[in-house]
Amino acid sequence: MLGITLMNFTLINVSPGDPVIVRLGLIHCETPECYNSAYNREAIEMGLLNNDMYTVPWFERYVSFVNDLLHFDFGRSWYNTQAGEGIPISEIIMNHAPYTLILNTISFILSLLMSTAIGVISATRRRSIWDKGLTIAMLFGYSMPLFWLAKLLMLLSFELFNFTGVTNKDAFVTPILLNPAFYKYLILPTLALTLGHLVFMARLMRSQLLEILRQDYVTTAKAKGVSNRGVIYKHAFRNGLLPIVTIIGNSLPGLLGGSVMVESIYGWPGLGTIFLEGALFRDYPMMMATNTIFPFLFLVARLLTDITYVFIDPRIKY
Repeated sequence: MLGITLMNFTLINVSPGDPVIVRLGLIHCETPECYNSAYNREAIEMGLLNNDMYTVPWFERYVSFVNDLLHFDFGRSWYNTQAGEGIPISEIIMNHAPYTLILNTISFILSLLMSTAIGVISATRRRSIWDKGLTIAMLFGYSMPLFWLAKLLMLLSFELFNFTGVTNKDAFVTPILLNPAFYKYLILPTLALTLGHLVFMARLMRSQLLEILRQDYVTTAKAKGVSNRGVIYKHAFRNGLLPIVTIIGNSLPGLLGGSVMVESIYGWPGLGTIFLEGALFRDYPMMMATNTIFPFLFLVARLLTDITYVFIDPRIKY
């Protein structure tokens, strides 16, 4: 994590562009003196200049960032301000995280259940019309970018129901969970994320089951009179879970990454939207928060994946 934060901080700070100019777009100045004074004032507040008007070295700012991070403080946003002061990024994340959590949790569960069903059907009915049709659909879906899939769903929904799925303020009237409009606008983003991620897992499940169904112990179980359902769910399915668990663990951060595109397309006010805004408006603290949270989630997912191996296969010991 330390190496990741150092690399991200360095790349962000050496990238071209001046974030102070972006922030000055929120301030009205008519004279060069007013502009220069506002520029220096904002640069000092953002930590880019010290009180003596000298540039603060990037490594000094990195040490300050790590120190704040160890205290679970991401700093203040450079673009999102209130009363002339940046809003704490932790507060912004806490306000928007529930929307992303709801969207990604539902999408992950649906994609996991659907990919498992599709993989089992394709593997057990190999070369049938079901297998061929699902294989073609999976290949088509695997080659389709997520943002394009979201746009196609938006277009299809508009043609059929005159509904684009782009959210408005009616969807977030509190209490949200009792608001029918919230669930209406949740449909298309959830569907886009689900379809975008179930394809790869379904293809993997199919290939793993096909490989396991050729093993000798499966043939022995069939010779003993075990039904096809028993062979699949009691023998083959569990032994094929190790690669599946690996992919699932690695795909969780990718699910959040995909939600950046989906949320921006449908105007969903989750973490993906504010992280994209941070990149567009050169909000360095917000960008660092993004590039810290996602790798952290990836490392946590890898750790949970390794722990899950023990419960699936008792032969694995740590």
